[in-house]
Amino acid sequence: MTGKGFKLTRFADDWLIVCQSRAEAEKALKTAKEELEKLGLTLHPEKTRITNIKWGFEFLGYKIKQGKGLKLPKDKVKTAVNALNLYAFPTDKSINRFMDSIRQRTKRKIPLTLKELIDHINPVIRGWGNYYHKSHVRKLFNKLDRWIIRRLLNPQFKRWRNAGWKKYPPKRLYGEYELVNLIQLIPGLEKKPAHI
Repeated sequence: MTGKGFKLTRFADDWLIVCQSRAEAEKALKTAKEELEKLGLTLHPEKTRITNIKWGFEFLGYKIKQGKGLKLPKDKVKTAVNALNLYAFPTDKSINRFMDSIRQRTKRKIPLTLKELIDHINPVIRGWGNYYHKSHVRKLFNKLDRWIIRRLLNPQFKRWRNAGWKKYPPKRLYGEYELVNLIQLIPGLEKKPAHI
């Protein structure tokens, strides 16, 4: 495909082709079908489609879409300009899978201390966070950080209005108990003690 002039991005058997026009996209689809047929393979009919970047598409757990962009003065912009206003977010399916994994590891019936529970979920948080940390996730990571703390304290303290929330504030969980903080995984953010 690249030999025929198409811009191909591939990971294992997942791939996408970026085109300038719908006509070019239709030509790429036709060429892909022909090339795969030579190998005895076919495209997945439900996963194969032509779309416009304005509507977005999903690839490798990311939703990639064109946004409206920020209207800031040039002196306020500290990073490279995103000329096409393209943004990547974790897909809803990926977020739900992550939350389900944390739920499974923080069930009330699991007989673990708070420290053991944190050690049990840290690899999941770190792995998922490092995969998505370069995408557009600041608000999402902040929301998930707060949700994880609630999940951790629910088994320890069954009721909302009790001293447990005072005994284990976020600063203590991230510091003394070494809970992985998703927000702190985002590159470019100043690394400082987490406060929620």
